[in-house]
Amino acid sequence: CLGGRLVNSTECSGRVEIRHGDTWGSLCASHWDLQDANVLCHQLNCGYAELILGGAHFGEGSGTVWSDTFHCEGTEPCLWDCFRMALGNPACSPRDTASVICS
Repeated sequence: CLGGRLVNSTECSGRVEIRHGDTWGSLCASHWDLQDANVLCHQLNCGYAELILGGAHFGEGSGTVWSDTFHCEGTEPCLWDCFRMALGNPACSPRDTASVICS
């Protein structure tokens, strides 16, 4: 499972970043939900998602903000196993990045 990580807090909580090609960027919070977060927490060996947060709770990050939408059921082994739509570039503010606190 590559292409997903948490930054700016602890190993098991933080701002969600995903990678496209060689470029890491924050994930827009608008379509991020608890099922998606559960998959990422599990992928990072961090148990389950306890809380999802928007509004740049763990900082705004720098660079790209990806607007991907993940449609996870919550049981997939990797975020990239979920049905995913890359929404291109609808405006997403760096102040609206997805975050998660895992158990």
